[in-house]
Amino acid sequence: ADDGSCIYYGCTDASADNYDSSATTDDGSCIYYGCTDASADNYDPGANTDDGSCNYCDNFIGVLTNITTASYNSYDGQIQATALGGSSNYSFSVIDQFGNPRNPIALNSGLYTVIIVDDEFGCSVQLSAFVFQNDPIYGCSDINALNYNSSVDIDDGSCNYGNNPCDIVPTGLFVDNIIHNRIVFNWSAPSAAPSHYMIRYRPVGSSSWTVMTAGPVNSNAFNGTSRTRYFMEPGTTYQWSMRARVLNEDGSMNCQSSWSANAEYTTLEECANLENLSVSNVEANWVTFSADAPDVSWGVWQSKAKLRVVGSNSFRYLNGNSNGDINVLKGNFAPSTDYQWHTKAWCTANVDDNGNPDPQYHSGWGDYSSFSTQAPCDKLPTNLTTTSNGAQTAIVMSWDTPQTGAPDHYFLELTNLDTEQVWAWNNLSGTSNSKTKFGLNAGNYAWRIRGACGTNGTSWASIFSQ
Repeated sequence: ADDGSCIYYGCTDASADNYDSSATTDDGSCIYYGCTDASADNYDPGANTDDGSCNYCDNFIGVLTNITTASYNSYDGQIQATALGGSSNYSFSVIDQFGNPRNPIALNSGLYTVIIVDDEFGCSVQLSAFVFQNDPIYGCSDINALNYNSSVDIDDGSCNYGNNPCDIVPTGLFVDNIIHNRIVFNWSAPSAAPSHYMIRYRPVGSSSWTVMTAGPVNSNAFNGTSRTRYFMEPGTTYQWSMRARVLNEDGSMNCQSSWSANAEYTTLEECANLENLSVSNVEANWVTFSADAPDVSWGVWQSKAKLRVVGSNSFRYLNGNSNGDINVLKGNFAPSTDYQWHTKAWCTANVDDNGNPDPQYHSGWGDYSSFSTQAPCDKLPTNLTTTSNGAQTAIVMSWDTPQTGAPDHYFLELTNLDTEQVWAWNNLSGTSNSKTKFGLNAGNYAWRIRGACGTNGTSWASIFSQ
């Protein structure tokens, strides 16, 4: 008797084209016919045997015929469509500019979209069609073209744009107005203007470019021929090049030219600052400032200093002389206070037609130099006494040396209270203790005195006595 062990090999998949209903064991022989070309529009990933059915929508071409003008009823025209190269089974539909389906044989004047569909494989093509009450005007409808015609109904491809800016590699590259940190890039005007330019530059020997734009970044034509750039490094040789670029109205790039050949330029060395900053004759509220201009080859024509109380943000300024040196006496300082100051110099370079040097070619503000003002002067004489000679024609004015020690000198004033005449002595020795005034007439007199701590000026001195 049959024990059920019989084996029948064949294709056991009922969906296969060679299915064998008597087979009990699949031997891998199943055949699935279909299109096996993955690039075809009807590619069947389950097929293992190509049956020649592959269809390619690239061969499906739609054309429009008989876009006519008619006067029947209230309509003006009709559109007929034909598909070439694909299946003979196709259909087409017409949609107006508002997205509404329309009868292709009863159309008003206007712009329509025609969609032709291959009914067998689903391939489609979308075309534009115009229907006119009168014969259409053909010509260039692009406002950016040289031969734009606002009356044109149908663009016939005749637009003339002159030279394509993207075909024009920038030429005539040169630089001017060079200083230590600024450059002006220049180029020749092209026969057709791009939307803007791209400029790139780098130090010679570097592999990294800095890239920037020249001109507004929009789709309008840019006719500029120069671009100023700051942030350059002093005393550095650069190479640079540029390209033209055209943008679409949405800001996307339409096209761009090749980069131009590289050109080179070298920035100036940074303008030298003043040297040997110092202060002298420092008193409680007077200070003399000094600084030397750098070597004459720099042509320093202006210099300034600014000073402040340490820790504050309020500055006072000093001006140098015609060759840049600073030698200035400055007053109105606070006693016993810490100050700091620094300088800036303007060098001669990039001289204009009138002989004026570039005002932007200058050093930065240099490092701070510090100083402190003296304390208030406390050299006030004590024990003032007055005596006279026997003839009562002289007054002897006497005092004791201040308790803090002798001053550098004294200031003394004697006043005739009746006539208001004043006698003044502004440089009495600090070691003196009296002063006699002879030849006086009878009358009422008063005198006062103060001690000076400094050698120059009268600011660093004590108050006058009573």
